[in-house]
Amino acid sequence: MNDHIEDLLNQVIDYAWDHNIGCSTIPLHEDQGPLVDTEARLIILNNKWPNANELPFQAAHECAHILNGDNGKLRYTNQYTKSRTENGANQRALSIIVPMYFADIPEESANIDQFMNDLAIPQWLEDSAVQCIERFYENY
Repeated sequence: MNDHIEDLLNQVIDYAWDHNIGCSTIPLHEDQGPLVDTEARLIILNNKWPNANELPFQAAHECAHILNGDNGKLRYTNQYTKSRTENGANQRALSIIVPMYFADIPEESANIDQFMNDLAIPQWLEDSAVQCIERFYENY
C-alpha cells in the first residue's frame, strides 16, 4: 500500500471514529473480506487482504452500512449486486471517499480512471463514481 492509499485509509478510519463507529484492522485469512456489525457499530478490516488498495473503499462501504441504518452483520463483496442495501452502501461509500481522494486535486486534473484504479473500485461503479466526482467539484 502506498502512502497516499494508507493516508486515505486513515482518513476513512478517522471519519468512522468521528461518527461513533469503531474500526479494527486485524489479520484474517487472506480471502476473508471486511465485516460490519451494525448494532455494535463496529467495522473489522482484514490487514492480510491481498489488494490493500481496496481497504479505503471497503472501510467507507462498511461505514455506509451503519450510517444508512442497515441492520445485521454484513460482509463486503465487490461483486455486482442489485441489492438496495449494498447499492446504498456503495453510493454512500463513494460520497465519503471522493472528497478525501480529490481534496487536493484541481478539477482539471481529476482522473476517474486513476481514482478507480488506485482504490480498486469495481468497474460497474464507474457511472456512480463519475456522478459523485461531478457533485464534489460543483460544491468545491
